[in-house]
Amino acid sequence: MCYYVTLISPQSYAMPAGALKVSNTMAQRCAICGKGPQYGHNVSHSKVRTKRRFMPNLHKARVTINGRSQTALVCTRCLRTQAKSA
Repeated sequence: MCYYVTLISPQSYAMPAGALKVSNTMAQRCAICGKGPQYGHNVSHSKVRTKRRFMPNLHKARVTINGRSQTALVCTRCLRTQAKSA
């Protein structure tokens, strides 16, 4: 099974030439389907709502992208779909 993934960053997300951003964290996105974090609320017993993020269940896996085998962050739904088709 071969997945073709192209990542295109819009110009609006491009950083200015002089800006330097140092970060060790990777984007929490699936390399195949692009699933990312969703937003919602924690709801307490008194119904007070506080913001929270629902993170995707990502795992490092060896996938073939554009004919090359490489390690990528893949969500469990894509891993399951790939295993069912094999």
